[in-house]
Amino acid sequence: MRKWRIGTVSMGASLILLGIVLFISQWEGMGAADIFASWWPFLLVLLGAEILVYLYFSKQENTLIKYDFLSIIFIGVLGSVAVLFVLLSSTGIWQEIRTVVSAETKVFHLPNVRQSVSPEMKRIVLQTGSQPIVIEGGSNGEIQIFGTYQSLSANDIKKQEDYVVMNIVGDTMYITIKEMPQKEGLFHTVNAMTPTVVIPQHLSLEVRGNYNSVLLYPRKLAANWTVSKAEDVQIGLDKNTDILVTAVTRESLEDGNIAWQRESGETEKTLPEQTFKGKVQLGDGTHHIYVFDSQHAAVHVSN
Repeated sequence: MRKWRIGTVSMGASLILLGIVLFISQWEGMGAADIFASWWPFLLVLLGAEILVYLYFSKQENTLIKYDFLSIIFIGVLGSVAVLFVLLSSTGIWQEIRTVVSAETKVFHLPNVRQSVSPEMKRIVLQTGSQPIVIEGGSNGEIQIFGTYQSLSANDIKKQEDYVVMNIVGDTMYITIKEMPQKEGLFHTVNAMTPTVVIPQHLSLEVRGNYNSVLLYPRKLAANWTVSKAEDVQIGLDKNTDILVTAVTRESLEDGNIAWQRESGETEKTLPEQTFKGKVQLGDGTHHIYVFDSQHAAVHVSN
């Protein structure tokens, strides 16, 4: 009497197909998961064909049909895994997983920005966003912006318009540093940017922060600069300059390599609670740097 076990042929064919898929993925350099997710319907076709053959032979006499439950369970597991791959792929989760697994953060250069300044220009308003920023005084009469950014892709910032916006209103130029694009999803990625902005020393500057880190290097300053709403302000001054730095902070005045002259007496009583006020003067203090509505501030003097 002939015996037939439904599932045995399907399991054998499935193993053969699985071997072929893995071989092709290695030979062609394709992703095994992608190929595996695409051929799983053949498992159902094979099992269905085997059942149809069983129905055909069951009509004949002396044909004993049995089920190979182990093989059917094996096919079911393969099929379930394949269906899971398809569901993950269709919802975008699989691509998220692949991106995170193969992710490599790299450092790229920001596109250089050079903007000439007309003689009528008197004031610069710099809106920094939340990224740390370096601001230097320049003597060549033009605004320059450059720096680096960290990202998974070099396509995040390809031209200067992707991270800088400039608008001129009367005698004032408004410069806005855009935020880096952040990818939201199952796996969150954070990009970072560190721009350096060179401002002509003869122009007044107003820095509007977003509770970020601000580094100032004014050099031979010939105008007044102000910084507001920064988390931490670090000021680097040349020894032979005439600059007066006045700071009002919420948390602390940190001594760099030069100590603050802290306010005391009646002036201190007029300040809000948990406010610190001090000044540092070099030379005659002809030009001023004002720091207010910020958390921390420190001054460093180079020889």
